[in-house]
Amino acid sequence: MKKILISILLFLLVTPSLTLAAEGLDTDQQIRNFMNEALEEYQIPGASLAVIHNGDIVFQDSWGRMSDGSAVTEDTPFIIGSVSKPITSLAIMMLSEDGRIKLDEPIETYIPWFAYETDSSKSITVRNLLEQTSGISAYDGLKVTDHQGRDRSNGITQAVTELSEVKLSHVPGEIYEYNSANYLLLGAIIEAVSNQSFSQFMGSYIFSPLGMNDTTTDYDSAVAKGLVPGFHSWLGKPFKGGGLYDHSGAPYGYMSSTSSDLAKFISFMLNGGDLLSEEGLKQLQAPPEDGRRYGLGWHFPRSGDKYPYHTGATTEYKSEVFFIPEQDLGAVLVTNKYHELEAISYLSMMEGIRSIMNGKHPELVKLNLSAQWITLVVVILFVLLSSISLIRLKRRTKVNKKLWGFIGILSVMLAIGLIPLFTSSMGISWRTVGLFLPDIEFLAYCLVAVLAVHGLLTFLFIAMKRKTFT
Repeated sequence: MKKILISILLFLLVTPSLTLAAEGLDTDQQIRNFMNEALEEYQIPGASLAVIHNGDIVFQDSWGRMSDGSAVTEDTPFIIGSVSKPITSLAIMMLSEDGRIKLDEPIETYIPWFAYETDSSKSITVRNLLEQTSGISAYDGLKVTDHQGRDRSNGITQAVTELSEVKLSHVPGEIYEYNSANYLLLGAIIEAVSNQSFSQFMGSYIFSPLGMNDTTTDYDSAVAKGLVPGFHSWLGKPFKGGGLYDHSGAPYGYMSSTSSDLAKFISFMLNGGDLLSEEGLKQLQAPPEDGRRYGLGWHFPRSGDKYPYHTGATTEYKSEVFFIPEQDLGAVLVTNKYHELEAISYLSMMEGIRSIMNGKHPELVKLNLSAQWITLVVVILFVLLSSISLIRLKRRTKVNKKLWGFIGILSVMLAIGLIPLFTSSMGISWRTVGLFLPDIEFLAYCLVAVLAVHGLLTFLFIAMKRKTFT
């Protein structure tokens, strides 16, 4: 009887563990099936995912290959884009707790050589930069971000100098406008108060203590760790990129890291550690006041549960991280393909992971390439119309010079004004279009060429006619 009671007791103790293990196995398979479907739908060459729950990595896997043919692993470096921002915000909070930075102090206290024009008596504060409420417009920020060819050792100072004398679009602290230049300025502040390069400070005070040994903030170190170019997307298809890297961009978007290292960062954001006090960690975790969407380096959902998350993108890479302190849950996803018009679809990947971890069915948003295909159809249509128009003009023995002259002038004017009209209406620079929508840029150039050739050939054919129709 005693043996029977012991056996029953052991069975009761072991059964919950077996049940959890079975559920874990089922969850693993759901995640793998979902990720395989997503990577196929979005034609993403390589990805790596880590899920953290109750202090442990409960799922970690990688798929596909990098542009050099190497298999993606948990230790493969990716450029993490704006996921760099929350790491920079952690550095600022550490310096704040150390007494070297005051969040509500004007930024000229730390970088007096940076100047800006404003119609307000308010100064930009460090907190304004963290919360993306500096008043510097996104358009002005794009002028100095994502540039190749800056000085490798002094890139941050160089870029901030280029931004200096900027005219503020809003009163500091009043309007949220997401802008990577805000975190570029935070990088300059970190260098100024620490008397170290941004790379040295991050390596010594964040990466090493957290064991993020494959995370870097400079190009040479990233390449030494194995960083290779990612992929552009042309009509949804992956094409190897040129490996653009901004030597001033680490504070806002050009850190390179791995899913394994980012999982350590998310674990810290969930559970804390020696780098930051409990109060400091809570400030980073806290959603913004007044219904705003951006806190101290973190986005928060517009509706539903409020938890910190951040996405990141460069011309060839996409990443996303989130953590939910109440559930002790977080995740990291890095991929090696990007296109701005595909970004919304990509968000459903991490949303699907959250759904699976919460016992819900994941929904995958289909890839929408309508804008690219519509642009292609427009170009083809203009080629056909232009060809028909020129053939008809050439065959005519008599022409109305005024009518055809107007058509030729209109074509040339459209060719000249198409790109400026597009950029002014969208509020972005043409350089940004080329970086993040390369297929749209190429098709626009084709359309400009068609219009210009049509206009010039129209003038040529008119000049060649001996007779005119009056």
